[in-house]
Amino acid sequence: MTFDKLAYIDRLKAAGFAEPKARAMADGLDQALREKVATKSDVRKEINLVQMEFRNELSIFKRELLAAMKARKVDVLKWMAVLIVGQTAVFTALKLLDY
Repeated sequence: MTFDKLAYIDRLKAAGFAEPKARAMADGLDQALREKVATKSDVRKEINLVQMEFRNELSIFKRELLAAMKARKVDVLKWMAVLIVGQTAVFTALKLLDY
């Protein structure tokens, strides 16, 4: 897209804008038109990349969470076994002492 800055300045001056203000507005518009604008395709690609990255991070998090849960489960089972053995020992000792 081409932009005729001088013609735009002339139009603004004809509409009543002062020269410095017309030049400033033309410069701003010229700069805005030169900047690269994202297309729908660009946005879709970026969304797809973000989704893939999110899925990967979620997958890693799930694996780590399951591993932590399994480790805690083993710890709980060990403590339960210790408590059962201890409870059995206490009841056996009480029974031997006739309580």
